Amino acid sequence: MIWQAFPAVIAIIGAAFLPGALLLWLADRRRVTDPGIFIFAALSLGLLVFGWIALVLAEIGWYSLPRLALIWSVVVLVLAGACLVAHRRSGSSDTCVAPSLRVGRLEAVALGVWLLAVCALYCRPHQTITGGADVGVYINLGANIARTGRILISDPVLAALDPMLDAAFLRALPPSEGAPYYLLPGFYVPGTPRGLIVPQFYPLHPVWLAVGHDLGGVRSALLMTPLWGMLGALAVYMTVRRLWGWKVGLLALIALSLTALQVWFARYATAEMLTQFLFWTGTWALIGWLDDEEPHWLWPTIAGIALGEVFLARVDMYGLLVVPVVAAVWRWKTRGWRPTDALFFGPLILLALHSLLHGVFQSGPYTSGLFRYGQILIRSFVDPLTLLGVLLGAALILLGVVLIQRKGHPMWSRIQRLPWGWIAALLVIALALYAYLVRPNLGQVLSYAYWYGGGQVPDMDRENLVRLGWYLSPLGVALGVLGTAWMLVKEANRRTAFLLGAGLFFSLLYLWRIQANPHQIYAMRRYVPVVLPFFVIAATYFIYRLSTLRRNWSRWLSLGLTLLWLFGIVWSSRGFVSQVDLRDSVAQMDRLNALFEPRSVLLFGDPAPVGMGDLLGTPLRFLYGHDVYTLRTPGALDSARFDEALARWRDAGRQVYWIGVPDSASWPGRASLGPTKEFTFEATVLENTYDHKPTRVDVTPWRITVAPVVTQP
Repeated sequence: MIWQAFPAVIAIIGAAFLPGALLLWLADRRRVTDPGIFIFAALSLGLLVFGWIALVLAEIGWYSLPRLALIWSVVVLVLAGACLVAHRRSGSSDTCVAPSLRVGRLEAVALGVWLLAVCALYCRPHQTITGGADVGVYINLGANIARTGRILISDPVLAALDPMLDAAFLRALPPSEGAPYYLLPGFYVPGTPRGLIVPQFYPLHPVWLAVGHDLGGVRSALLMTPLWGMLGALAVYMTVRRLWGWKVGLLALIALSLTALQVWFARYATAEMLTQFLFWTGTWALIGWLDDEEPHWLWPTIAGIALGEVFLARVDMYGLLVVPVVAAVWRWKTRGWRPTDALFFGPLILLALHSLLHGVFQSGPYTSGLFRYGQILIRSFVDPLTLLGVLLGAALILLGVVLIQRKGHPMWSRIQRLPWGWIAALLVIALALYAYLVRPNLGQVLSYAYWYGGGQVPDMDRENLVRLGWYLSPLGVALGVLGTAWMLVKEANRRTAFLLGAGLFFSLLYLWRIQANPHQIYAMRRYVPVVLPFFVIAATYFIYRLSTLRRNWSRWLSLGLTLLWLFGIVWSSRGFVSQVDLRDSVAQMDRLNALFEPRSVLLFGDPAPVGMGDLLGTPLRFLYGHDVYTLRTPGALDSARFDEALARWRDAGRQVYWIGVPDSASWPGRASLGPTKEFTFEATVLENTYDHKPTRVDVTPWRITVAPVVTQP
């Protein structure tokens, strides 16, 4: 049962909180007396630091839970010792003792109720351990890191396989993918050195999955994503709380936590929820840094590490690199350089460089393929010379503004007097009206576009804002747009600058172009880290400001809008809350694995583009430790070399099984097969749709036959 895996998650929370709390007590003699800030800051510090340490260990091939625990023990002992020394030197009891946290009872009760409710909602993860899709790659990669201690995979059986068999047993990839083959979807085979497998994706989330897997197996790994879902929503709450108070933050927390997208992806083991936690934790801390809140060392440290680790969680977040540039200019123009500023710029820049180095040396095919896809996207929409001209023009305009300001030209005062907030607000409203009412009706609704996975897929970009409304509710979209406009007019300042800038940037980017395989619920993951929380925050802000107009009608209207919006969110979440994809897949895979001898060689005869060798073979390879190959191109198989490979596996004491599917290729070897067993894996999943909100639950039987190879030629 999944509930039996809870101790692992509780251990992670406790292990992260303790060193963070010790550091806060040691470095902040005045103590952080706000309980919400203290708890969240301590927990965030621990998760950020030890997540990065685990990642570095995995990159150099030294990851193991005992080694990570040893590092944790040393850090905790050093911090505890430093606290004790500081306490004795001060001769007082104000150092390294439990801080006198002033707890707001109503806030504590509200958060306690939220925590119980959200645990019931999120801690029913989709058991997506099968291959063929990104989510299965994450889970299986995490298990492999836990078992081998490294991200890159050295496969001795693949290394010993005759290269002449590659064309038959490996899937050939187009040149744009950055590698000639893959063994299984998401696991590239670059060819040199022989036997090397390079996993897809950036590594921070898989490493955390490895930690969960080490603590409690695959069920604990599946609970890591619900943990990030809760912490991500809590980070949004802390951000709004810092800006406008805890009651406003609570409304944003409730609305976000109940949204179908948040519920679904808090159960779906991809990197979106970890990214959400990192981004909004960084935003929360960045506001504290820009406000010069005490302790002055804490906020730039958390902001720099959290926003820097975003680059290690997702490859499409490099637009945030503009943050250190803008922040440096702002600090230089307004307050001058301070020593604590290095605590923000240093981690942010170093972690961004770390992600780039990882992309080059440990995730080359994935990174290069995505950047080539980005170039294709730009060329398909904007001529390179036009783009260069726009960028040069913008640079010249910016330079002109700076020169006008420095020389005190009268034009500068005129520029300052322009109603920039109103101009930006009207532009946002106009773009939203176009995206919601006009764009969906322009030309053919269903067209086709290039996708980096190869080939063409349906292009649904004309309806992106409408589709966001399927989950946030149409009223939520309207409130989000109006709240953004109101914020631009009334509250565009240093405290909201990053929130508005990043929220608008990612909203415009992904509402213009979803840039994903457009299976409906799968594609919506692009909105989860930034866009969905931004719309929720903006909608909450609109309701909050409406309630402060000190008019009787405005208070009743804000209450009515709140109730209607929350009702719309709950109504839109029907079906998504109750559905758990692949509910029994772990138990079913255990039963399938019981058919094989340990460390067997499994040969699937399924040349389908994504077949049983991918769906079932991926967990059999990475969760259960078998060597798995799929006969993908039967016509390319050299029978003599294949029989030689069978003989080598026999001599090594490995049992070989032939796994067939309906209408699969026939057994290609000269050896005979033993008794055949049938197995049916029942896959229950929410429908994969392109053109409507998914509602139907599909139950698909995956039927295979298993036969041992009993004699060798």
